[in-house]
Amino acid sequence: MDYIHYKKKVMQEVERRGLTSVMNDTRWEQLKSGVYSRLPFPPAFQVKKVLSPKPEPERFEQDVSYLGDWLAILGDDSDDAQFCDWQHPAFDVEWIRIKPRRLEARGRLVADELIDIEAAFVALLQECGIPYTPQQGDYWIYGYATATEFAQLHK
Repeated sequence: MDYIHYKKKVMQEVERRGLTSVMNDTRWEQLKSGVYSRLPFPPAFQVKKVLSPKPEPERFEQDVSYLGDWLAILGDDSDDAQFCDWQHPAFDVEWIRIKPRRLEARGRLVADELIDIEAAFVALLQECGIPYTPQQGDYWIYGYATATEFAQLHK
């Protein structure tokens, strides 16, 4: 599917469901840039796309040891970037649930260490003016939100 057709389909679904736009390209780019330049590691996330019925990954309750690939989810907006299946533009992100921490293996006989970057992550969100909702140690950033979700955002 080409970029223009895909974007039109996403916008039709946003309108059909009565969602409100929360983020824009500038904020997504500030977030992506800040994740890579200001945080010790890119935190893992779960993402829900507007046209997808389920988030990816489907299960995201426990802390994880892997890093987040923010370029794949928010796209590459450089001048020579191409629209492709593995790299989606930010306009199709309904929400991202971020875990600003990760488990680091210390050995077979020693429990994994939890590396927490919550303070740095929240500082990044606040400095970039990115609305978010904290829930049980995770942070939700909405590309589009229902009226109820919009009312719960920290701005």
